[in-house]
Amino acid sequence: MHSATNDTQKPDVPALPLWTTIPVAFVVTFVLGEHYGLAWWQRFAAMATIGLVLEAANQAVRRTI
Repeated sequence: MHSATNDTQKPDVPALPLWTTIPVAFVVTFVLGEHYGLAWWQRFAAMATIGLVLEAANQAVRRTI
């Protein structure tokens, strides 16, 4: 017997690849760092934060669709 949840499958949404997440985080960090004059450690923290936010958004989109 099939359940109702198996009959309506979610569409397969491709994940944002890691090779795009890292350069996007780097570019955004570079632009913000140059604009606001951030120190190296602030740029590193910003890059890590942006990467985490992009990955979290990627997973949230894949779960809701």
